[in-house]
Amino acid sequence: MVCLYTCAAWFVSDIFEINVGTEGRTILVSTMSFLLIFRANQAYARYWHGRTMVAEFFSCCREFIMLSMGYIRGGVRTSVFTFSGSEGRANHFPLDKFDERAMELRVDIMRLTLASAIALRMHTHIAWDGYCFGSVDRDTKWTIDWERYRLRQLLTAEEFRLVDACVGLVDEHGEPGGSRVDPLKRFILQFRGNFGLDAEPPDDWPAEFEVDMNSHPRPVLALCQLTRQLIFLHMNGPENTQPWGIKERFVTELVVLLARMEHAYESVNQIISSPLPLPYANLCKLLLVTFLLSMPFFVDYRLGWFANTFIPAVVSLALLGIDAIATELENPFGVDANDLDLLERIHQLECEAVELLRLSGLAETTDFFCWRAVPEWVSVRSCRYLRYYLAARELSPGCCDPAEEPELSVEAFGALGGNSLDESSNAWPFQVGAADACCPLWPGSSTEGREGDAFQRPPKGQHHHG
Repeated sequence: MVCLYTCAAWFVSDIFEINVGTEGRTILVSTMSFLLIFRANQAYARYWHGRTMVAEFFSCCREFIMLSMGYIRGGVRTSVFTFSGSEGRANHFPLDKFDERAMELRVDIMRLTLASAIALRMHTHIAWDGYCFGSVDRDTKWTIDWERYRLRQLLTAEEFRLVDACVGLVDEHGEPGGSRVDPLKRFILQFRGNFGLDAEPPDDWPAEFEVDMNSHPRPVLALCQLTRQLIFLHMNGPENTQPWGIKERFVTELVVLLARMEHAYESVNQIISSPLPLPYANLCKLLLVTFLLSMPFFVDYRLGWFANTFIPAVVSLALLGIDAIATELENPFGVDANDLDLLERIHQLECEAVELLRLSGLAETTDFFCWRAVPEWVSVRSCRYLRYYLAARELSPGCCDPAEEPELSVEAFGALGGNSLDESSNAWPFQVGAADACCPLWPGSSTEGREGDAFQRPPKGQHHHG
């Protein structure tokens, strides 16, 4: 369009041999370039700051789980493993009541920390449209419900009720989040069978869903507070009343990590809810439109067609491109192709947490968790092809239909390499009705020639960050 406009301006100027003026070339171009470059630099700074805060958040989560696993004393068996480093020697001792309490504490810390990471991603979906404007569309509601479903598979019914009340989302049944009714069965029915790329919200859903805009503690902060209370509840003071717990001198370090997680979350929320000042963005748009409309004032027919048609079109393309890049980078969170990939980071944290739990000396603790298949419409939103997510088996019974979404134990997942980010495989990781087909493959393996795959992996060009 700009090229045609400049061609028409040059054609008229060349026929009548007149120059409308050339001063706009020196005034508008330099001013526009400065404003757009400044805006692009600010947008890139916001993008990189968001990337830094996400790395900070997940690094604190990993460090928190790692230190917690080491600081929990446990009983005789745990102590033997801690001080000898030999799992074989520790297995000679039976589990006592202190070991069992330590197992429960490690499981609680792990699932609450993983839930905090999931809640962070859910917050990036609802923070702008929901908390700033009071509603989200049906597709965003569908994605948020999947995150809520994942949270329910890691939290007890009471914990989920407290956390879900902080979301502020009014669902399609008119029930506010945090109601006394456990939504687990509704989530199971909502997502069962909706594992393909064509999965979409029900047709009877409204176009918009209301979100409570009042000031409430958000899910990430609620989960951090639950974790903080858990640490203090199992703190072993000078009286040695809880010898299986965490020594009092170690609690401060864990609380500092939780505070750093909260700071990273606040920084992410600030980036989402505080966009570039609107007057500055409007000024850039206005000057850009003015520059494009003033093309006839740049024409000097004596310079020929190339300088008066091609060069202005390239300059306009550059300015429009800089403006589009700045708009794309201002908010690095969401499901766009250039947004930060939180799904992969969550999965990496899950794998690392399971390994840390296994290395704590009580391998039986991992039996509390299981791996479940990720829907294909969720998997393609990551830059890597995710296959499984971690869930607490005992807290979410009935969430997995073996005929459709096979469940994989932590032990089997680790024995087969523990890799659900296999880029070389071209098939969906499980088959309907095949118990052994739900296991992930080793890196570099291939599934070519396998028959009966339930879903086929889409081309790599369709993958994007989410």
